[in-house]
Amino acid sequence: MSKLRTLSSTLIFSLLLGNFCSAVNASEVEKEQSPVTVIEPKSKNTRAKSAKIDTEKFEIGVYLGSLSVEDFGTNQAMGISFLYHFSPTVFAQFSYGSSDVGRATFEEVAGQDFLSDDDEVFSYTQIAAGYKLFHGRSFLGEKSKFNSHIYLTGGLENVEFAGESNIGLVVGTTYKVVSTDWLTWNFELKNHIFERDFLADKKMTNNIEFSVGFNVLF
Repeated sequence: MSKLRTLSSTLIFSLLLGNFCSAVNASEVEKEQSPVTVIEPKSKNTRAKSAKIDTEKFEIGVYLGSLSVEDFGTNQAMGISFLYHFSPTVFAQFSYGSSDVGRATFEEVAGQDFLSDDDEVFSYTQIAAGYKLFHGRSFLGEKSKFNSHIYLTGGLENVEFAGESNIGLVVGTTYKVVSTDWLTWNFELKNHIFERDFLADKKMTNNIEFSVGFNVLF
């Protein structure tokens, strides 16, 4: 009788265990077959875009800097410029600038002026072309970034100085920062190269100018 009870208990336990395992397996199968609901966000974040020169073809601006005239020292210079973009890579530029030049080194030594007040004004009218060499980004702090370009520039100009009017070359580089869709900041370094004949001293001169300015796009 004892053996029969033991056998019955074992059988009942086996049946209960089998039913439990079947229920667990059925639950797992139901979970695998149930569809998964994906909750899509109502709105997507858009990445901020930096201002750039795209549809604008023209720029007009002013600049201020310093001009080092060979033999006459360094003085303040200012001017205006007008640009036309043929493409994102190439532009044409017209500029006019002037500087009131101080006394030359030999004038300081001689103790007298060889130029009149009108002849001490160094002015130029130039037409040049610019070619974009590099494109990148400029950063102001951690969150502000701007499109920027480095251009190689070169062209012809007419220089009026010391009672003469001479045709020369102008070569340089421009670092342009596009701060908004309608405004650029320009850092320009250029060399005015022309032959000067002053007091029977005829020579080719190099006159370095550095300027900072802003242009309006339209």
